[in-house]
This record gives sequence, structure tokens and C-alpha cells, in this order.
Amino acid sequence: MELKNIIILGARGNVGTALITELLKTPGKYTLTAVSRSASTSTPPTGPDANIARKVVDYSSFDSLTEAFTGQDAVVNCVTGGATQYEPSKLIIDAAVAAGVKFFFANEYVGNVGSQQFRRLPESAAGAKVRVREYLEKLAKEGKITWTALNGGPFFDMWLMKGPAGFDIKNKQARIYGSGNNPLYWTPLPTIGAAAAAVIRNPSATANRGVFICPFAPGTLTQNTILATLEKVLESPFSVTHVDVATIHKNAKIALGREEVGKAMRGFTISNQFYEEDCGNCLEGLTENELLGVKEVSVEEAIRETIERYGTDVAVVESMFRVEPCDV
Repeated sequence: MELKNIIILGARGNVGTALITELLKTPGKYTLTAVSRSASTSTPPTGPDANIARKVVDYSSFDSLTEAFTGQDAVVNCVTGGATQYEPSKLIIDAAVAAGVKFFFANEYVGNVGSQQFRRLPESAAGAKVRVREYLEKLAKEGKITWTALNGGPFFDMWLMKGPAGFDIKNKQARIYGSGNNPLYWTPLPTIGAAAAAVIRNPSATANRGVFICPFAPGTLTQNTILATLEKVLESPFSVTHVDVATIHKNAKIALGREEVGKAMRGFTISNQFYEEDCGNCLEGLTENELLGVKEVSVEEAIRETIERYGTDVAVVESMFRVEPCDV
């Protein structure tokens, strides 16, 4: 299967931008179309080699989506927010089928949707990626479309710089959840973009299944190795606060049972990564880096590259950095 005409939903989001950056490294090979909502003010990249068209669609309209998808070989879904819920996602997929699209790239990217930890999260907060995958599997069996999904765990660079990883680089502060030794399976955004582009170049290799990647050798990425490497790279010690992740996890489960979704999700965002007894982020034995050309990197290489791109003056999102056990 060869893909030439590619339409990208959420083209100016994190994954969409990273993917377009990679695809534009072979100018003229693909005809790219960036889709945005009618209310959006975003514009696709410009320039003689960009070769990107822009279409405005009504995401709630089957006809609008079908018209936009007509003549396209692939729909790459990089949309976040409401369109990750089941009915909006199903509408997009059904429009792709109606338009004769050959290949659908699902918007999973950041987690193992098959893990019990992901499956217990409320759809209203985590999105309907489990049910969407089941629907795509059904359509593939019926021969209506070919699909794939790419998963690399949380975005390493964004988590490191914005706070969820437990580090405030600007103020040299660290929050270590539990022992700090739980293995983490995260992937920098540029690597996600490169791997997604590899899928587009050879869609048959990952047809009708999900594929996992992680550029760090198993066991090498932990909060403690991140902390030690940050102190080495920045030549400065961090002040460290140790956080009771077991209580965060316990209270999140209680909040989930009470249908207090916001409280539960905030806790699970942390415990699903850092709590050794019940985390949902282990990708050991599942990754297929070679298949998608993902090269192994060291923690130090990844941190230096991230700091070079972001700088050291980025303010964390406090609500994502200072996570404590919720009130129950």
C-alpha cells in the first residue's frame, strides 16, 4: 500500500506538528492537507516546499468530513480534546470509510490502551481510545479500512519541562514519587513524529494493529536517573521532596469509586507512571523500535536535547507538578 495524499487532523497540535516536520524532509513526496475547525485561526506551515493545503471542516458534520476526506489515501488523527470521545471519533472514521480512504492513523500515541490501568480510566476524561480501537478492528475485519496506532508513552520532553515528570528545572526542584526507581517508558515528541512518518512510508508493516516504541533502554529511565542527569547537565543540585505515591494511588481509586473523576484522574496520571505496585506504563518486551527506525538514546542525550530546545527558564504547570493525595 502506498500513501501519497495525506490529510492530518490537528495538524498544529504537538503530534501533528512533529509529523509534518518529518514528512516535509522529503519535499514533493506527499501531498499534505491540514484540517482545522471553522473557528480555528491556525495556519499550516508555508514556503515553497511545504506543499500543504488547508481545509476547514465542521467536525460534527458527516458530509463536511466526507467531502474533506474524498481523494485522500490516509487520514492521520492527531486531534485531542472532545474528538477523542467515541461518537466524534466514530463520525470521523465513518466519514473516512465513506470517502474511500485506504488508511486511518488512530490518535492514541501516549499510552498502552490495552493495559488494565488505562481501561479503568473514565472515558469522559481519558477519551474512548479503547472503544475506538475495537471499532477500527471491526472495520478492518470487514475489509472497509486499514488502520494503525502508535504508542510511545507520555511525551518525554513535555513531561520533563511542564511538570508531570516531577521536575521544576527553572527553580531546581524535584518531587520524587515513591522510590523514584519505577522504570518509565516515555518518548520525546520528535521521535514520535519520526516514527509516525515511518508508519506513513510503510503502512503495511503495522497494518491493523498498534505498535509500541521507546528510545530508552529498558530500566534506564527513572525519576532518579533523570534527577542525577539534570544535576550533572545543569551543574547544580536540586532540592528534593519525597511524595507518598501509594496514598495518591489509594485515594485516586477511592475518588474513582465515588465518580469524582477530576480527583481520580489527577492521581492516576501520577500513579500510573510512578507507583511500582500498580502502574500502567511498562512497555518492556512490547516495543518495535527497529521496525520504525527508532534509535536508542541515553537519558543524558535526551535531556540535553530537550533543554537545548526549550531552555531552562520554562515555568511548570503547578497543577501538574505539585500533585498530592486528593481529599477523600
